Amino acid sequence: MLLAKSWPMPSGSRCRSDAWFLATSGTLGGKGPPSDVATHPKVFATLTAPSFGAVHTVRDDGRCHPRRTPPCEHVMPTSCYTRHADDDDTLGSPLCEWCFDYDAAVLWNAMASRLWHRTVDRLRRRLGASQGLSQATFRVVAQVHQLRVAETQRRGPVHIHAIVRADGPDGPGSDPPAWLTSELLALELRAAAATTSIAAPDRTKVRWGDQLDVALIPTAEDAGRARGLHRAKYATKTVDGSFGLVQAFRTRDDILRARTTPPHLRRIALSAWDLGQRDELADLRLSEHAHTLGFAGHLITKSRGYSTTFAALGAARALFALRDVPDDVEIPQFAFGYLGRGYGHPEGERMAEFWPEFVAEDRKQRRQQRLADQEGQKSGLGSPESEASD
Repeated sequence: MLLAKSWPMPSGSRCRSDAWFLATSGTLGGKGPPSDVATHPKVFATLTAPSFGAVHTVRDDGRCHPRRTPPCEHVMPTSCYTRHADDDDTLGSPLCEWCFDYDAAVLWNAMASRLWHRTVDRLRRRLGASQGLSQATFRVVAQVHQLRVAETQRRGPVHIHAIVRADGPDGPGSDPPAWLTSELLALELRAAAATTSIAAPDRTKVRWGDQLDVALIPTAEDAGRARGLHRAKYATKTVDGSFGLVQAFRTRDDILRARTTPPHLRRIALSAWDLGQRDELADLRLSEHAHTLGFAGHLITKSRGYSTTFAALGAARALFALRDVPDDVEIPQFAFGYLGRGYGHPEGERMAEFWPEFVAEDRKQRRQQRLADQEGQKSGLGSPESEASD
């Protein structure tokens, strides 16, 4: 494990728990925002990447690609009649790896965070324009706050889960104008997502995919609380560090030697590494983020006024842990936080893979030896070791 003396996001289940508190306090209030935010208009949105090529999947009816279509230009089948299980390693892999646009998938991941921020900016403009207000005037009467979580799909590109909330001009402590409803927020968010695009450094257009889901979070007390808790749990289910290929790669050969990596994701990581060598894409630092398939953003981000912070939650936890410490005991000033998981060198990874296998094989041999000794004792014959000792 790699640790740093800093205050980044906490690790493992604690990170997920704190992220849940961040999302929940922004929907129901508490730990910073007042309880009034529970009555503010809010929506839960899932925005996905466009298609970069047909992949094995599970549709609503349980089938993959049940269609009679001719092979692709590479003479590979474009149909699949298999009903894949949820743990099938084939899921997410392309039907034809030559048809799948790996470079475009990497650029999508690299630009996804910027595309989201551009979408939120357009949402604010559209909300103001719906009432004939300029962007500057809209800030005087209302604010829009959001929490965004990135989740990698099996096919490689990320998709975005977000909670978007409308507040009054003074933030969470003030009510938005009556015309700014959850229905209007959902309507304009759909329109903003459909019309927003940005250009990658190589002038490639990056935009959202066709699959977009925007659900209203009820503001009624009982329904709003239940839906808010559910959406907060769903939005933060992947912020425990389980993103990408675990460790950063130092060389291209490290990617090729990653034994536990599915071939499809390894191919995307290789594309990220190779694209990172191009001068026009140097600012994206794709080689440095090949282990996250080109995605360089944080797993979870939020606007300043949405809710509390990881630092505030960590400080409150530290104060609670020190509640019984006598006043005359000096507490050193330090903080340890999660930097990453995995091993910093490929040899360490190989040793970690070898050791459990070695222990299991040694345990198996010892068990077989014990059984052989027991059989020998029953038949009146000692084991070779006991005979030698006699």
